Amino acid sequence: MILNWKEKITEIDPEIKFRNQGGWLKTVEELDKSVTNGYSLVGDFVKSGDFENEYPDGLYLDCNKEGSSKKPQIDYRLFKFENEKVRLLDLVIDAQRNWALELWDAVEEKL
Repeated sequence: MILNWKEKITEIDPEIKFRNQGGWLKTVEELDKSVTNGYSLVGDFVKSGDFENEYPDGLYLDCNKEGSSKKPQIDYRLFKFENEKVRLLDLVIDAQRNWALELWDAVEEKL
């Protein structure tokens, strides 16, 4: 699917300050429960931003950092790309330690 990630995520969440302090997007291809941090969500980082790019169907994890540069708020959103649609499955706002655990159920259900 070809889409502009900034436009799509802003459409889904109009309150987001997209990449105000940084962030990234990655695929989620498997779950590794031997670790409890972000490395448990195994996948590859992909290009995303205010440009059009091709994204295959699958699970994606978006990390968006906004707020002050000294203490940014870090939010994680889990998405499913399928049949030309992007659906938000789960999110963790102002993530704390072990934030990835909060997404495990949604990841397991969709893998």
